[in-house]
Amino acid sequence: MILNFDFYGTASQADDYFTNRLHSESWFAASVLNRTKALIGATRIIDTLNYKGKKSTVYTVCLAAETSGIDATDQEIRDAEAAQYNEFPRGADTEAPDAIVLSNYEIAFSLLDGKDPEMELEALGISSQGLESVRTTYARSQVPIEHIINGVPNMYAWRMLRPFLRDDRALAMIRV
Repeated sequence: MILNFDFYGTASQADDYFTNRLHSESWFAASVLNRTKALIGATRIIDTLNYKGKKSTVYTVCLAAETSGIDATDQEIRDAEAAQYNEFPRGADTEAPDAIVLSNYEIAFSLLDGKDPEMELEALGISSQGLESVRTTYARSQVPIEHIINGVPNMYAWRMLRPFLRDDRALAMIRV
C-alpha cells in the first residue's frame, strides 16, 4: 500500500484562511501536527467522492493518444491514474480549484472541532436516547442528509464540492 500525505492547499494558506474566518478557535487551538493530520484526513474524505472528468494525468495521456490517432492502452491509463495520488487537478487544470482547497480547509476544521463522519452517519438514525435504563430508539424512515451520507462532515464544504461531482443518476449511452 502506497501512502501519500499530500493535501489540498498549504498549512500556511489554511492559517490565513482561518485568521479571517469567524469562529475559528478550534483551528488555532489545535497543534500544528493535528492541523496537518486534519488536512490530510479532509483530503482523503474529498478524494472518496465520484468526480466528473478525468484526473489531469489521465487526461493528458488520453489527449496525447487522441492527437496521435490511437487510443491509450489500459496500462497507460492505469499508470497515469497511479501517477497522480489525489483526485485533483482534473482535466486540463494544473492545480486544484479554489473551491476544492477551501472545502479541504472547512472539512479539516470540522474534524478538529470533533465531528466524526462515521458517528454523524450513525447518529442520523437515532430518534431518541435515554440515560436511566439506557435506551436508544432508531428511526430508519428518516431521509439521510446528503453530505453526511457521503462522508462530508461540513455542509459549507459539501456545497462547494457538489458542482464537481458526477451525477450518478445520469446514464451515458453509446451506440455501436
